[in-house]
Amino acid sequence: MQRRTFLKNAALFCCAMNSWGATTQQALSRFKLGAISDGFSQDFEEALKIMRGYGLHWVEIRAVYGVYNTEASPQQVQQIKQLLDKYQFRVSVIDSALYKCLLPGTTPMNATGKDKYPYGQQMDLLKRACERAHTLGADKIRGFTFWRVAQPESITGRIAEELEKADEVARSAGVRLVIENEESCNAATGHELAAILNKAASAHNVGANWDVGNGYSRGEVSYPNGYDALDKKRIWHMHLKGMICQDNLTHCKECFPDEGQIDLAGQFRALMRNGYQGTMSLECEFQAPGLSHQETTKRSMEGLLKVMNRAVSSAG
Repeated sequence: MQRRTFLKNAALFCCAMNSWGATTQQALSRFKLGAISDGFSQDFEEALKIMRGYGLHWVEIRAVYGVYNTEASPQQVQQIKQLLDKYQFRVSVIDSALYKCLLPGTTPMNATGKDKYPYGQQMDLLKRACERAHTLGADKIRGFTFWRVAQPESITGRIAEELEKADEVARSAGVRLVIENEESCNAATGHELAAILNKAASAHNVGANWDVGNGYSRGEVSYPNGYDALDKKRIWHMHLKGMICQDNLTHCKECFPDEGQIDLAGQFRALMRNGYQGTMSLECEFQAPGLSHQETTKRSMEGLLKVMNRAVSSAG
């Protein structure tokens, strides 16, 4: 049985390399590229099959089988584990909604209604994410910086204190937290994320999930401006996408990674210069006209690989 599984997976890998060629193989040997699985399918096995077709062997887990991974049943978690072994994937990050909630005493810019995971439930949520990480062999959990207020810089210190609390839980569980710059939260840009992480200097298990597109919604050119603000040694994971903006960055929307305004090739070259060894994921959250979401994600992955190949080839 093991021999048949090995031969099947070897055939899948060879097909992937034949489809994308030696240049892609070189790029994937340099960068630990994966994708958020539900961009391809909520059916985890279907998602892994598609990703394997691109030669990938890293996966970020967010929603599976119609539920967030932290709410998946023990049976579903075991099924995920078995599929990871079957298709020879490693988990880069366990996504969680940590600190995607109201920070007590603050007023969010946009009314969000009742939080699914209120502030008082955050440490229990983090502990569930840690359990998922242990079971599935991940060493990183994604989190946020609370719903955005009108003047985020005024609560940087408070957010840093909350990250230090989460750091204690993460450290005791043997995992790291990667905090995402996300437009609805107080760290939307690279500069804002850098300021918070600098304040939380003692939280040694807390680093950055650098999203190269999200800062555009707040008027920041992600590369080089946002990237330059961050401590490179503290970037442990990345989200990759395309963004297209109009009217001097006031109206931005997601697009294919090989289109739009983000200099992803420049970002990849900078990562190589800086010796980046972390993981990274395609995050596709839009649907192109005339395509299904899965088709849009596939086209996005193809565009991303083209940009990555070009960057690696030009770097020699």
